[in-house]
Amino acid sequence: MSEYETIRVEQSDEVVTVTLDRPKLNLFNMTMIQELIDVWHSLRTNRTARFVILTAQGDHFSAGADLKQIGDDNFTPEDARFQQLLGHELMRSLENLEQVTVASLRGIVCGAGMAVAQACDFRIMSEDSYYLVPETLVGTYYTWGCTPRLVRMVGASKAMEIVMTCDPVPAQEAYRLNLANRVVPNDSLEEETRAFVAKIASRSPVCVRITKKIALGASMEGFGNMFVCEPELMQGVVFTGETREGITAFLEKRPPKY
Repeated sequence: MSEYETIRVEQSDEVVTVTLDRPKLNLFNMTMIQELIDVWHSLRTNRTARFVILTAQGDHFSAGADLKQIGDDNFTPEDARFQQLLGHELMRSLENLEQVTVASLRGIVCGAGMAVAQACDFRIMSEDSYYLVPETLVGTYYTWGCTPRLVRMVGASKAMEIVMTCDPVPAQEAYRLNLANRVVPNDSLEEETRAFVAKIASRSPVCVRITKKIALGASMEGFGNMFVCEPELMQGVVFTGETREGITAFLEKRPPKY
């Protein structure tokens, strides 16, 4: 497999493991986004892989986007629009894989980390893990098409609560809300993830692939409209100055002044 700067990619038989590897919190920067897109594109022509496990090094899956990169004085509204286009490609190319995708989650699963977990077919969380959507706290909204995905999974009112309050969603609550397929002991996350994959691997390969396509096809109605307009919405948000103030306040460890 190719060598990357922010991720590791390994294949063992039918399973490709993609590991976020940007210590210590696996923050998403433009390099990581581009490298993940490259992996998803390469998997489109990988005929030997049937499963993808998305995991991370360290104690936390991901603390989200690298705000230092976004909060840089040179980051413009046009940059924000372009980043949305890349984020949409990251999510769509992951969702469109023929392989069955499983997110193996420990510790904090925040912002962009939660986004890619949502785009996977299944999510297995360790007992100590939790989701967090801090976007409205730092002057943005839950982008990359993730708000409608969250609505699809938990309903409109609960999705608004998660995004607007920025309260953490612990693993057991995530399971209750259909944001996790399994919650497993902290020390057996990898073992339980591979056992889950092995169970599906023992079923009819063709029927598993067709089931994935039917299920996702039935749930994606209306997403195209968001893909068209969201980059323009994000550019407009950055123009207001609230994003710059929110990120600056977060980095300076002070309340934002909206």
